[in-house]
Amino acid sequence: MACPSPWKDIEDKFFECSICLDLFKEPKLLPCLHRFCKQCLEPLLEGQVGTFECPLCKDVCKIPNNRIDGFKTDFHMKSMLQFIQLQKTFENREERECIGCEEKLKVTAYCFMCKEFLCVQCYQFHLTKKIFVKHQKHVLGLNDLERKSLTQEKLASLVEAPRCHTHPEHMAHLCCCTCGNLPVCITCSYGKHKGHDLQDVANVSKEEREKLQKRLDELVKLKENVPSLTNKINKVNAELTSIVADTKAKWKKQYEDQTSKLKNKKEKEKREFNRFKTVLEERSRKELKELESDMEEKIRKIRDEYDRIIKIKIRESKEKEDTEQNELENRELKIDEKMNRLDAEMNERNKTIEEQQQRKLRETQNLSDLCNQWVNKFENVSTIASSVLESHNHWTDAQCIPDIRAASEPLVEDLMKDCPEMESLSDITMDDLPMLCIDRVNISDNVESVVDLDVTKATGFLVNSITSTGTGYIVVSGRLSIDHSFITVINRQGRQIRHDKIDKAKGGSLHPDRHCAALSGDKIASVCRSNQVGVYNIHDGSFTQNNITSHSDDIKTVNVKPASCITTDPKRGHIIVGTYSGSLFIFDEELKFIRALKLPEVMECSRDILYHEGVLLICDEGSRCAYAVTMDTSTTEAELLYELPKPDIDGETWCLYSICADRAGFVYILWYSFGSRIITQYSQDGQQLLTTKRTEDGARCMTTLMTEEGEKLLVATFQSRKMFSYGLKPE
Repeated sequence: MACPSPWKDIEDKFFECSICLDLFKEPKLLPCLHRFCKQCLEPLLEGQVGTFECPLCKDVCKIPNNRIDGFKTDFHMKSMLQFIQLQKTFENREERECIGCEEKLKVTAYCFMCKEFLCVQCYQFHLTKKIFVKHQKHVLGLNDLERKSLTQEKLASLVEAPRCHTHPEHMAHLCCCTCGNLPVCITCSYGKHKGHDLQDVANVSKEEREKLQKRLDELVKLKENVPSLTNKINKVNAELTSIVADTKAKWKKQYEDQTSKLKNKKEKEKREFNRFKTVLEERSRKELKELESDMEEKIRKIRDEYDRIIKIKIRESKEKEDTEQNELENRELKIDEKMNRLDAEMNERNKTIEEQQQRKLRETQNLSDLCNQWVNKFENVSTIASSVLESHNHWTDAQCIPDIRAASEPLVEDLMKDCPEMESLSDITMDDLPMLCIDRVNISDNVESVVDLDVTKATGFLVNSITSTGTGYIVVSGRLSIDHSFITVINRQGRQIRHDKIDKAKGGSLHPDRHCAALSGDKIASVCRSNQVGVYNIHDGSFTQNNITSHSDDIKTVNVKPASCITTDPKRGHIIVGTYSGSLFIFDEELKFIRALKLPEVMECSRDILYHEGVLLICDEGSRCAYAVTMDTSTTEAELLYELPKPDIDGETWCLYSICADRAGFVYILWYSFGSRIITQYSQDGQQLLTTKRTEDGARCMTTLMTEEGEKLLVATFQSRKMFSYGLKPE
């Protein structure tokens, strides 16, 4: 790693302060091994308390108690700068005052003990007279530089050994390892440093060099992993770009397919109308012709009657045409609305995925920048270590190598990081576009599968709610015991992925029934009867909560009773909580309270709620009806829009349990009566009841799930821990 004569191999900027861009003057060494002139570093410490950032690597450095003077002076750098200045003086043949004769002559030599220049005569006097015998091995002559044989090792031998840090008048004979390898004299070994670990500097130098060489070898080996990490980053970026392109292509195809179907349907409606119009006109012409023929055969008395009948027929024909024209325009308007919604959804999806892509690209760029920082730090440590090792000066080794090793410790830790989060940077999961071109969805006649849920066997166990995520997982929540609720994550086969027990709120007297609804990505919104609303992460089980009752004073008319159900508006990131009173509470994803909403007086208790197509569908337990209300953000009271049709089977009175919707927008409600259970299917706007079918006894809640075979309707039972699956087949 080192070279015999490193001066020519070290770049000039190594000896320059990065702040003033000049050669170092009184260089101060930071713990990260970057150095700056004392006068350049001092302004950076002004106003800083405790710590400050290195201007080059941004490492946080602790400020010593005596501030700028507490940082080590880089004597090794000062030694190298001294040699550079001597070299320039000799090469330029500058005239300097000689210490021996005080004449100003061209320099011939420099004495490191005298710390002054010598002319040619005084140089010879230094080399020949016994009075300067101790100086002779510390004299540097011009010929040594001209032969270009001077190395750092030889230069180190010329420099006088350091003085004792306590007694500058004495030469240092030992190295105090207890005090950071400080140079000390014999006197200190019996005084201030008595009992300390005092060693010969040569032994300390050898040990420090061996430790540094071992550390440098480790760094070189670890550096080899950096290109591999960079390749991984590039691979992740390529995968991310490919996934985004594939997702956009898939959405584009879905968009084009649905648009094509909607356009074809629009054309079909026009053709059917034209056919109807043609048939109607032909029939009218035929009838008119028959009537005209009859008129010719009948007496003139009844001509007026025939004229009246003709006018009636013409008017009826026109009225039928106008009626059909209006119905066509209404159907076309609905199709246009679906196409506009599809366009808006497509634009929103593209915007969302592009935002995700940019965010993940920024994260990979941050990793790449971090790798570059590691490489720059490695190069700095390597260059400084190489320079110190080449000097072969025991005192330099003892003073500098511990700092180099200390600075390399965080670098080793950084280079050993695996960056596991990088593996997930290319993951982007989003649902398919809504199926707006579907006019009808058929529920399979029979149950397609029955799954035993791998959930707890606790005695007080009850299922309250079920929902699904965009990643294909199913989340079941409910009561675990009188003191605990639960959230369990399972796969399609019912196998448990996660199970978390949640304590009931302190002081609560109600059973901890828990309900859940998909929020966004892998997050689930959840609420407990004890008025604790939270956000749950299905991957790591993290769960944050907020208490609803702390916001009861926001609207004076709100009567806060226990929470009973929950739904979400994923586009806005809103969480909507229903209660056993005529009020709702709305939070954002961070569980910050947004507002309360008072329901119309006809609604007494929300059994289940669903945010659907910009309105809120509410299953009211008190009135045993389902309603649609507004979600206007500018008011504090919801407006009743309409009531969903009730089922009429066997003359029984049906109560509501659960509500959900499929991708095509069709609404499903689970009803119960004396142990019987039925499922009703409604049109996308909820105003038309389409299908009614009986389902399993004990059914308590339901949701929909996208699978490889298509969308499924999942129904979970109250206590039997079973889940039933029905197929949803679009026409």
